[in-house]
Amino acid sequence: MNYGLRRLYPMLENISKLNIVRIGSDITFGSLKEIGTKILDASKGIIEQFKVSHHDTPLIDSVDAYLLTMILNEEFGGHVLGITDADLKTQDEDEFYNCVIGGKNPQNNVAVVSTKKLSPPKFESDRDYDLFISRTLKVSLHEIGHNLGLTDHASYKKAHDGSLCPMSKGEVNKFGFQGYVRAIIDGRGSSFCDDCNFFLEQIYGY
Repeated sequence: MNYGLRRLYPMLENISKLNIVRIGSDITFGSLKEIGTKILDASKGIIEQFKVSHHDTPLIDSVDAYLLTMILNEEFGGHVLGITDADLKTQDEDEFYNCVIGGKNPQNNVAVVSTKKLSPPKFESDRDYDLFISRTLKVSLHEIGHNLGLTDHASYKKAHDGSLCPMSKGEVNKFGFQGYVRAIIDGRGSSFCDDCNFFLEQIYGY
């Protein structure tokens, strides 16, 4: 890692081992391992290994996003990606903005993703499940990108394969949640754009 730049990004230490924690049961462990493998590929060796864990919790419809990151940090520590069936709530007073698909705690290396709004309208076939896992991967890559120090793209930057960079953001209120999933998340790929890769190379020296 570039030690001069690391002082500007102190949360980037101890990032090489990722713990993927399932909170709920919508995704199989096999699919979580598939997501973990693709995260490793996208990180170009910065994340060297991952393991999949399960967090037992009562069945709930929603959970405070910040609280969940703190719980995962306390119970697992290190670099964590939590994937939950529940809605992730925030403290925003506007009802439209008080729910997020994913988030990262700036005080630690814990990111969380909600699958609640990523399911196709009808879950009837393997193709629907594959789309569900693809969406979960793309949101996970976005949040892991934040853990690596990457920021949102205000513009729709593309990677070499023509897909949107996982860090492409867009405005949820412009599309609505379902429109956002189809327009932005489905448009993302699993490889970061040149600007993101340049940043990662400067920070981690891969």
